[in-house]
Amino acid sequence: MLLGLLAFACAGPGEAPASPLTIPSLPVIPEVHSVSGVATLTLNAALDRTGRPAFFWEGREIAPTIRVHPGDAIHLHYENRLPEVCGLGLISDSNLHFHGLSASPAIHSDDVIATKVEPGRSFDYVVRIGRDQPPGLYWYHPHPHGLANWEIGNGMSGAIVVEGIADAVPQVAGLREQVVILRDIPLDHSVAAAERLATLRTQPSAPPPADPDEAGPPCGVETGSQPTINGLPSATIGIRPGERQLWRILNASTHRHFVVGLTGEHLQLVAQDGVPLAYAPHGSPTQTVSQIIIPPAGRAEVVATGTTGHQYLISECFDAGSGGDINPQDILAETIDDSGATQMTRVAKPFGLRPSRAYESISPPAQYRTIHFSEDAKGFYIDKRAYNPAAPAAIVARAGTTEEWTLVNETDEVHTFHIHQVHFIVAAVNGRLETRRRWLDVVDLPPRRSADHPSTLKVVLDFRDPVIRGTFLFHCHIVDHEDGGMMAKIRVI
Repeated sequence: MLLGLLAFACAGPGEAPASPLTIPSLPVIPEVHSVSGVATLTLNAALDRTGRPAFFWEGREIAPTIRVHPGDAIHLHYENRLPEVCGLGLISDSNLHFHGLSASPAIHSDDVIATKVEPGRSFDYVVRIGRDQPPGLYWYHPHPHGLANWEIGNGMSGAIVVEGIADAVPQVAGLREQVVILRDIPLDHSVAAAERLATLRTQPSAPPPADPDEAGPPCGVETGSQPTINGLPSATIGIRPGERQLWRILNASTHRHFVVGLTGEHLQLVAQDGVPLAYAPHGSPTQTVSQIIIPPAGRAEVVATGTTGHQYLISECFDAGSGGDINPQDILAETIDDSGATQMTRVAKPFGLRPSRAYESISPPAQYRTIHFSEDAKGFYIDKRAYNPAAPAAIVARAGTTEEWTLVNETDEVHTFHIHQVHFIVAAVNGRLETRRRWLDVVDLPPRRSADHPSTLKVVLDFRDPVIRGTFLFHCHIVDHEDGGMMAKIRVI
């Protein structure tokens, strides 16, 4: 899989390691910048030459990074050129979700319930970035129920950067930055394969052992997919000895967890899921970490420091539970000294951006709810119901308030909770108070502790932004779980 890197990493004394020059450089993703407050682009959905669903922009099979400022807008013309029937008799509908943005859930903005772009049709999105939108990394991807796993899983996604992070973390101003997109591409790109994968994952698993030490190894060998970094199986990342860079890392996979670390060096975490750590109640601008778990759809913005020796960007094994997915260790990239190179985006200097006071504090919850996540051989459920597009909202919340939800996982595998339009703070995990609080838009629900003891996670959700009034979704972002029914509607009035 990563023969060049593995040969280098495992070379013994006296052996000549593989030359890093045999490994391609990390591709620089093209960018669309806002002009006079508007980022304008046309994006096409179509099959590529291998038959895989993909995004095309300006004639290239690529999803550009969209760069905007708080208060800007994204004008995106979306054309669905996928075949009318993509497999198993399914119509190749598509649409777009602007993940993490506190945008209106109305049609032509960030709506994925009523908006279905049929094959041969187009749709115009106008997504307004709030003036209080935290500066950081967000992303866009399709969200058609039943086909999201097929479309996202095959690579249909791109990054959104909201500028201004140096206002929250002044020490990153002027640093070279890298947008790093991690995916886990299936070797079989068909809808049928995606359906088979979902079916395999709904088979009841054996109950967890009474003694956790009796459990088998949590990470096997993944044979059905290929981890990629900016579209490549492996790459080199140019960074000079002693240089500090801002790496904006997106996990755009449908089910894989990446436990990211840099060998021989700690990372400085500065933002997570688009929100600078400094924005959290009593938050500090940075946190030193040896590695960070990035669940599906999660983002981490970190400062990496180059050294004179070889470093590897790796993903460690992640245990998703006895019924969960395989998340083995992988080497993603190798750093190299690129002294003399100058072409790279640099973090903009501070321009006077101030965080909304709402992010620096959180009001007492107006409502307390308990939400159950379960599964069986037929599918996945929230509060014992599979998602029904025609059903009314399962929850009605009031704008201007916060709520505390207790999320209960009754299964033997991790589920990754996500809610559209808003962020939340994790308050407790299995009854233990979370001392390091920060704003997130995805979080893992641990597997149940035993057959009689589900796991619990308390989150405080923020419905105070008036722009998010309307009906939107919350679901598991392990996308075949979402397609299989683990999704529900919420209405904010």
